[in-house]
Amino acid sequence: MARNQKNFQLFTYVDDNALSWNVRGEDGGAGAGIDGHAALVAGQPRWERQTKRMHCRKAIFQDPVTFRTVDPIIYTPTAYNAIHRGDVLAVPVTGLATTVNYTCIGKVAEKQPRDAPARQLADS
Repeated sequence: MARNQKNFQLFTYVDDNALSWNVRGEDGGAGAGIDGHAALVAGQPRWERQTKRMHCRKAIFQDPVTFRTVDPIIYTPTAYNAIHRGDVLAVPVTGLATTVNYTCIGKVAEKQPRDAPARQLADS
């Protein structure tokens, strides 16, 4: 049986401030039908790495039998708001001819560092 390979691509990601970025994500992965992805736009800034201080929004889906999880990036706020706890996602699994239903167990909100002016103390 042929095995599905993970392929990656840059997609347009719209953050919570309505700014657009190019983000690297899985092409044709488990969340492709619900993640709101769109083709990249040349000239948009690139969201470089996913870190604790700066990461994209995601939804976490879990197989209730094996407890394995998938966490696709959700590219638009509209798509993120349409996903609810308990929603089912059909995930292709290596070695199986059919998909496995994973259940949404949670969502991870986007996180970006805050920019604020520095406080200036008066000279004494």
